[in-house]
Amino acid sequence: MLDYVEDEESSRLVWGGVAARLAAASRYWLDTTNRDGSPHPSPVWGVVYAGDFYWFTSRSTRKARNLDRDPRVSVHLESARHVVIVHGQVVDLGDPRRQREVIEALARKYDGPGEEEYLPSHNDLYDVLYRVVPRTALLWELDDFESSQRRWRDPGGTATVVE
Repeated sequence: MLDYVEDEESSRLVWGGVAARLAAASRYWLDTTNRDGSPHPSPVWGVVYAGDFYWFTSRSTRKARNLDRDPRVSVHLESARHVVIVHGQVVDLGDPRRQREVIEALARKYDGPGEEEYLPSHNDLYDVLYRVVPRTALLWELDDFESSQRRWRDPGGTATVVE
């Protein structure tokens, strides 16, 4: 069974447990919605900083154009064995270089040979940074599917979108 962070009084999963699982991963899948309503999955790099999940791309990509029209997203891990799925919406933070702490956190996370060229700190093509505002999350372990399932929902459905 996974070591989820839970509220001891209610035995409910708290956001910190979801964020910790996201932070431990290095690659993610992000799903946006195309103009015709079809899904558009894309692999992305991201980082959890101060409890929030951030990721970056170029404004010229389909995913960025989709988000200009519809900010709803799903983010999930690469793994189908250790599952984390987050549904929410994004906040467009503009030029990543204006968010120094997040860019430094990305550089610390992706410090392997050849990785820096794919970071906004080293590549001007990556011109937009997003923060995910979560609404719901699902977590489970494939090997213990029945007893490891956990759900998180924004308490009161009032996750705040602040630009």
